[in-house]
Amino acid sequence: MAFDAAGAERLFGKPTVLFADDYEFGGGASIPNYDVTSDGRFIMIRRGPNGGKLRVILNWAEELTRVLAAGGVQ
Repeated sequence: MAFDAAGAERLFGKPTVLFADDYEFGGGASIPNYDVTSDGRFIMIRRGPNGGKLRVILNWAEELTRVLAAGGVQ
């Protein structure tokens, strides 16, 4: 969404979809299962067709480099 706070009045643009997928929600319909860290990184839980599994990948950048060097996901 575009946002302009430079003037005396805050201006909001048209909302845009950030993540086009089916994500899980918490205990209530309006409690998303995600968090944002102080450095701007985030974690989200995506809904799977047969339920879901939470996969935590530490050092994901290194893992991505390894997977891509091996030719990607097969």
